[in-house]
Amino acid sequence: MSHVVIEQVYSTLMALDPDAKPYPELAQSYTITDDGLTYTFNLRKGVKFHHGDELTAEDVKFSFDRLRAPKSGYSYGAQVETIKSVDAVDRYTVRFRLSKVTGPFLIYMAFPGSSIVPKKLVDGGHDLNAKPIGTGPFKFVSYEPRSAIKFQRNPEYFETGKPYFDAMEYRIISDITALTNALLSGVVNFSNEIPPKDFAKVKGSAGLTAVTLEGSRYNWLLLNNTKKPFDNPKVRQAVSFALDRQALVDGAFFGLATPILGGVIPQWNWGYADIKFVSPKGDPAKSKALLAEAGYPNGITGVDIGMTLPSSFPNIMAMGPIVQANLAKAGIQAKLGTMEIPRYWDEVWSTSNFGITMMYWLSPLADPDDFVTNNYHCGMAINVQKYCSKEMDALLEQAKSAPTVEARKDLYRKMQDLSMQDMPIVPLVNGWLLIGHTSKLQNYRPMRTGFLKTLKDAWLEA
Repeated sequence: MSHVVIEQVYSTLMALDPDAKPYPELAQSYTITDDGLTYTFNLRKGVKFHHGDELTAEDVKFSFDRLRAPKSGYSYGAQVETIKSVDAVDRYTVRFRLSKVTGPFLIYMAFPGSSIVPKKLVDGGHDLNAKPIGTGPFKFVSYEPRSAIKFQRNPEYFETGKPYFDAMEYRIISDITALTNALLSGVVNFSNEIPPKDFAKVKGSAGLTAVTLEGSRYNWLLLNNTKKPFDNPKVRQAVSFALDRQALVDGAFFGLATPILGGVIPQWNWGYADIKFVSPKGDPAKSKALLAEAGYPNGITGVDIGMTLPSSFPNIMAMGPIVQANLAKAGIQAKLGTMEIPRYWDEVWSTSNFGITMMYWLSPLADPDDFVTNNYHCGMAINVQKYCSKEMDALLEQAKSAPTVEARKDLYRKMQDLSMQDMPIVPLVNGWLLIGHTSKLQNYRPMRTGFLKTLKDAWLEA
């Protein structure tokens, strides 16, 4: 969720439109060499950081060299790994040389993590975590832990006349009932995190506009691929066949989600593979047969399988008992436990200390690569289930560097086929974006990524 703050304060070379297609932002134009290995960006002139300095090519070079540093700790390293060098050609021109063709490169340039930061300030010791300074539509004012993040309009924003709001405040509301009540009472004007259980109430409320959009947020079950019994792909497949995804949609999302029956890339995306590997209602008999093939003819009992869930995510908590019951029906006994964030990140996620857990992935860019590489490639930090396959890695790398969309699509189809056979991650459902806002909000265009950058284009009518 830090991305929805970053995108208001910072800008990127490219930006995404509501359908996740890239267009120049800090770049005024760009060129690509015929071999696809060199990108040259011509920067807008006169763009000012919030402290007054002009943005130049040196800031761009510094920002990406900072991300590419060996010990940067950047979680999205896959997006910058093919950058061989970044050179400031002159004050307003920057050149990227790549080690190999990178199909989603322009989209990577639109990711909030690719935001351009002020070299001079950072070199001087300025802490961007304490006070973010960028060139975005809003200036950071303050952060009140567990309460609010405040912004004010950037009067020197390079899109003349924007943003239209004088100020904006993000309220941090962890209780989902309180969130709904805040919207219904007018305490907040906008939310794209409406709880599914309350969406009908918001939709029926006078003065509010309710919008649904299938986006990039897919929920999955993570099985520790290095621990028995989940080191066996047949057992992992058995888990997938045991699940009644329609029950998850109805019970946890109140019908406002799409069951994932094959690969994780959604139907609206060009990388969709249209694989129907499982049925919406599941197949407990098939699950039991796979368990028998894996050497568990009587199911998996007497094994201490812990299913630890992060209690801060209501939809995951709602799915937990349904999944547990589905698994039990197929002969897999799992002990359900919960843990608060951030303890969960420290003790479960970062150490892969789990048998089963659940999480969701919000693709920040909507290129097929972003749905899959970070989660399925052996070398990625987010591959917490510890899945490693040379065949999968090769497919992902080929798909990322294939010269045409058609070639990339074919490779993503193969990759998703393999993901069903190996089942390192068990896809569950794609939860829709549930947006509610005051009907006075005009010209707001929701983004499939769930980001809020387009708020800069909207205004409140009197």
